Amino acid sequence: MLRKLCLVLCLVGLACLTAYADIPFSGSGSSGTIAPGQPFTYDADGAIVEGDWGVPGVGSGILTWTDPTTIHDFEITFTLGSGTILDPAQVIIGNMSACAGSSGGGTTFCSIAGSMAFLWTATLNSTDTGITFVAPAGGDLVTGDTFFTNIFFSGPDPNGAAFSGAWTTGGATTPEPSSLLLLGSGVVGFAELLRRKRNV
Repeated sequence: MLRKLCLVLCLVGLACLTAYADIPFSGSGSSGTIAPGQPFTYDADGAIVEGDWGVPGVGSGILTWTDPTTIHDFEITFTLGSGTILDPAQVIIGNMSACAGSSGGGTTFCSIAGSMAFLWTATLNSTDTGITFVAPAGGDLVTGDTFFTNIFFSGPDPNGAAFSGAWTTGGATTPEPSSLLLLGSGVVGFAELLRRKRNV
């Protein structure tokens, strides 16, 4: 009985830890919120240059990351109509900008820790309908950091198009204290089981 209890506690503790590995999201419409509670907006700047999507929106400033998960990658794919793609020329601008965060800054993901700004590497998928941003060394998004992302489209304005994606860790996460307590209980119970078995 004790052995089964220890095994269950260990498995539940591990499941709680791994639940924080990724934060999937999806959405549609001109504006709204994506998990874990970040606002997004299409054409926040009035689509001055071309159609765009951003968190919180192009020209709308920055947000503070409050989730305990440490983020290393951000990926998103849009369901775009005929003739609309993510503008490759804007991705090039974004990869060269210093986190400009405007129509002149291009397609950009920038994390800001204190006075340091980190421009994430952007890679379009093969159909130019999705993009992945990867943090540079030291640039992971952690609790208390600020950030923004801007994405620009080419072709007919996709305002309101559906999308899906995920915030991913690419490594370790910061688990909740309750998860650590549960895992620790399982480990202690398992150690006690081993000790009793040796003494028999």
